[in-house]
Amino acid sequence: MTTAPKEPPNATSAPTKLEVLFGETFRAMRHWVFRRYWIGAFFSFVGGWFQQVAHGWLIYDLTESKWLLGLVGFASGLPMLLSPIGGAIVDRLDRRTVLMSTQSVLAVSATTLGLLTITGNIQYWHILTLAFTNGCLMALDAPARLSLVSELVPNEDLANGIALNATAFHSARIVGPALGGILLQQFGAGWCFLANGMSYLAILAALSTIPLPKRLPKTNGGTVMQDLSEGLNFVRARPELSSLILHISLLGMFGFSYMTLMPVMAADELKVSERGLGELFSSIGIGSLFGLLLMARLARAGLQTNMVVIAANLFGLLVIGFSQVDSPIIAKALLAFVGLTAVTQMANTNTILQLAAPDHLRGRVVSLHVWALNGPAPFGAVMIGAFAEEYGARSAIALGGAIMAISGLRLAVMHRKLSRVSDTETA
Repeated sequence: MTTAPKEPPNATSAPTKLEVLFGETFRAMRHWVFRRYWIGAFFSFVGGWFQQVAHGWLIYDLTESKWLLGLVGFASGLPMLLSPIGGAIVDRLDRRTVLMSTQSVLAVSATTLGLLTITGNIQYWHILTLAFTNGCLMALDAPARLSLVSELVPNEDLANGIALNATAFHSARIVGPALGGILLQQFGAGWCFLANGMSYLAILAALSTIPLPKRLPKTNGGTVMQDLSEGLNFVRARPELSSLILHISLLGMFGFSYMTLMPVMAADELKVSERGLGELFSSIGIGSLFGLLLMARLARAGLQTNMVVIAANLFGLLVIGFSQVDSPIIAKALLAFVGLTAVTQMANTNTILQLAAPDHLRGRVVSLHVWALNGPAPFGAVMIGAFAEEYGARSAIALGGAIMAISGLRLAVMHRKLSRVSDTETA
């Protein structure tokens, strides 16, 4: 019996069939450790979408309150304000160890939620408490997960690896919500949560079998807060990077209002069932996947800033359009383009930041992107929920779209300065 050769994490294996077929698009898939991690992450994300679909539906079914639905978003997102501190901690530790710890506890959380729901003991405060707990874990998990890619692929494939890493999430976004909607309709929310708990086994298995070398973090010998200041100063010294982070913070705070209010739009405005809700989420995933594959194809062309600016100017208009439609078919079509433009903004800004940051700062710099996307979001969720309670879900979603349209115009005005940053960092 022979054993598989022990290949260094960043060694390049023979070209895969995918690379032969698609060329540059799947370049990072040449690295077998990246492939293994991608597969584990994909199955875990599928389970995560089971929970995403069932979570909002269960809350709205229990409370019939748009504001309380938004409050759960507030509870889960509030700890993400601490994600820059999480990034500083991640830079001091082994990233794989951090991920295995956070993913294990998230699995327990999902299983607990499932058992409470199936046994009929679920209460709103249970959901709120577990949402807050998950948010605390994600403040560590997200910086570790995003920066781990740099340990799985060499620097020349990093932009492609970041894009393909995101495709795991958004490929799951196509399959997960559709299957989750069927599971929710046939068996109830509790089984969606239990299935999510089981799905974490896939990523844990992948992480435990990837032979990464022990990482020796570089620190300045100071405290965590001093490390955090080092990362903040790095971005502050580059105003164009700060502008991109500001835009992403608006996207997290107001742009994703359509996600928070999707159960309301599905039930009250579009008049679709639980399965229809899953299909709406899947439509976003289809557009997101297409956008990420395009990004992976163009990863080495240095077009990240151009794609951010174009996508930012289209996104707000598409969200406003979605807020006004009555047809589920048209809504799905618009959401596909919403997903494409949203992921183009998120993944390209992440790529620009990672390429700009040295390895010893990468966790901290990436954590600022995580903070921007998730930190202000809970305050936006509460405001959008209260606005929807007063003026309706359609008006609240349209407001979020209008804010993002204005921010997109601001980036267009700054396009030349932003392009200089992209050209410098991707050269």
